[in-house]
Amino acid sequence: MIRLFFKTIWNNRKRNILVFIELFMISLVMVNLTIYLVNMLTIFRIKNCYDTHNVILVNISNKNNEDEIITEQSFLNLKKVLGSNSFVESVSISNNAIPYNYSLYSTDFRHDSDRFNLAIRQVDLDYGKVMKIIPLKGRWFNETDIGKAVPPIIISKDIDEKYFQGNSVGKRIKEDKKIYEIIGVVDHFKRSDIEKPISFGFLYKEKIDSKSFWSTSLMIRTNENKTSDMLAVAEGQVYSTLNPENWTINSLNSLENMRAQQNDDNYQRNYITVIIALFIMINVFLGTIGILWYNTNLRIHEIGIKRALGSTGNRIKRLLITENLFIAGSGLIIVIIIMLQIPSVVNGGKLEQGVLTRSILISTISMILLVLLSTWIPASIASKIRPATALKTE
Repeated sequence: MIRLFFKTIWNNRKRNILVFIELFMISLVMVNLTIYLVNMLTIFRIKNCYDTHNVILVNISNKNNEDEIITEQSFLNLKKVLGSNSFVESVSISNNAIPYNYSLYSTDFRHDSDRFNLAIRQVDLDYGKVMKIIPLKGRWFNETDIGKAVPPIIISKDIDEKYFQGNSVGKRIKEDKKIYEIIGVVDHFKRSDIEKPISFGFLYKEKIDSKSFWSTSLMIRTNENKTSDMLAVAEGQVYSTLNPENWTINSLNSLENMRAQQNDDNYQRNYITVIIALFIMINVFLGTIGILWYNTNLRIHEIGIKRALGSTGNRIKRLLITENLFIAGSGLIIVIIIMLQIPSVVNGGKLEQGVLTRSILISTISMILLVLLSTWIPASIASKIRPATALKTE
C-alpha cells in the first residue's frame, strides 16, 4: 500500500513538483505572517509592573537657575501640598519613570563576564506605592536603603532570568566603576501596550536634584474616579508652591489618557501592517484551496480508471487527501527547518519567548485543515463519478 502510494506520487511527479513549489511558498508566507501576528499578540499580553489607573502626572521643567537647597525644599513642600488633598492616596517624585513616554536614559552594566544595557528609572520610596508595584522577588526600596555605601537597584525579570538564572537578588552589578546591589525583581515596564518592553532598572533617588534633569515627574494616586478633581487643583498648587519664574508645568494629564493616546499612535502605525498581513493570509488560504481543488479536478481521468479497477469512493478519497497532506507537509517541514535553523533572521531576531514554537504549531494545524478542506470536497465529488463518465474527460 505504501509502495503504491509513493509510486502514484512519482508517476505524477511533474504536476506534484509544481504543486509542491506552490505549497512551499504558501507555507513560507503563512509561517512568517503567523510569527508576526503571534509575536504582536504576545507583546500585547505582557504584564506591566505598574498600575496607572487613577494616577495623575505633573511633569515640571526648569526655566531659570535656582538655589539647589531652595529647589530641594520647594519640591518636598510641593509633594506635601499635593498629598494633603483629601482625595489623594500618595505622591511620588521621580525621573525618567513615566509610563507611556519615550524619553529615557540607558547605560551599560556588567556582572562577571556578562554585559547588558538597562534603561534607568530613578524613583523615590513612594513610587512603588503610587504605581502599585509588587516585586516578583526581593523587595521595594525602604528607609534602610538611605545612605547605603552600595546603592540598591531593582531590575526587570528578563535580566534576572537571562543573566542570573532567576537568582539575581543579593547579587552585585557594575556601571563603569560604580557598584549596585540587586534587591528586587519586577515585571516589565512597557511604554505602550503593543511595544516590546526593554530591559530596565529602578534606582533609588535619595535627593530630588531637579536641576540635573530636563524634567521632574510627580505621580499622584487619587481615590477611585477622583483624577478630575486632582487635575482641577494641580496647576494652582504647583505654582503656589514653586516659583513660577523658575519652574513651569510641561505636562499635566492622567496616565490613562496618556495610555490611550500612546496606544492610538502605535495602533495607527501598525494598522496598515496588520491589514496587509491579514489580506495576505486570506489570499494564502484561498490560494491553497484553489491549488489543491484544481489539482484534484485534474485527476478525474485517473480516478475513473481506479474506479473501473474496483477502488471504492472512500479509498480514492483517502488516497487524494493523503497525497495532498504529504506534499503540503513536505513543503511545510522544509519551511519549519529553515525557521528553526536561522531564527535570528525571523522578525529581526526580536521574537518573544515561545512565539516561534506557537507559530509553527498554528501554521501546521492551519495547513492540515486547509488541505482537508481543499481536498475533501472535490475528492468527494470526484469519487462519486462513474468510471465511464470520468474516462470521457480524457
